[in-house]
Amino acid sequence: MPVGAWRLALAQRGAIVAGGAGRKDAKPMRERGSCEFRGAVLIADDHQVFRMGLAQLLRRHLKVKKFLEAGCFAEAMEHLQNKDLTLAIVDLRMPGLAGPKGIAQMRQRCPEAQIVVLSASDYREDILGALAAGVHGYIVKSQETDQLIDRLRYILSGEIYVPPILAERPAETGPALEAGRVQPMQSLSHRQRQVLMGLVEGKSNKEIAQALNVAEGTVKMHLAALFRVLGATNRAHAVAMGKQLID
Repeated sequence: MPVGAWRLALAQRGAIVAGGAGRKDAKPMRERGSCEFRGAVLIADDHQVFRMGLAQLLRRHLKVKKFLEAGCFAEAMEHLQNKDLTLAIVDLRMPGLAGPKGIAQMRQRCPEAQIVVLSASDYREDILGALAAGVHGYIVKSQETDQLIDRLRYILSGEIYVPPILAERPAETGPALEAGRVQPMQSLSHRQRQVLMGLVEGKSNKEIAQALNVAEGTVKMHLAALFRVLGATNRAHAVAMGKQLID
């Protein structure tokens, strides 16, 4: 059973206490603000135990009440026709799913729903391929349950989540962009595009924050996501790539 599957299964039975691992300043999830989740969530994964564990976590921490389950791509595509669907959490290695092409088909079938890949794979090619196909986030299964919930909250707030590991792997930005395999601008949220524009204009983090009426810490968070999507190694590199994309 994959690491994520047994971890979620244990969490379902109370064997893992959320909020105890990960960031040092992390608060237990029960202490964090939450609101009623509207709509249905599709969990598409071929491991039944994993689906059960994840559903329990979402029910407890995100207040999700309605779930749809799929063990293969064909079943997932059927559920995507459900008018109540708000969020789809998909395993990249699910039977019948042909990588980014399949993800793109899911986006076309239900463009109003947010689609998140939750996969054991941390390969750069898989992450970039999913982002290029239009997913709203890519989460690696090996992380702790409190981090998983935080990532999903971030995505539900309207942002695009990119795993930090993408910045730790060798970049393929030049050839990939030139070949048209990856289109980062399509993988960025509206706010992240605004931050990129400010970066290209030569503004400091403080100036970008003032222009967007957000905290400077929020700008830094968006910049980190931008670096990961673009594969930029530093601010100057991101500016150069941003100019190329915007032009």
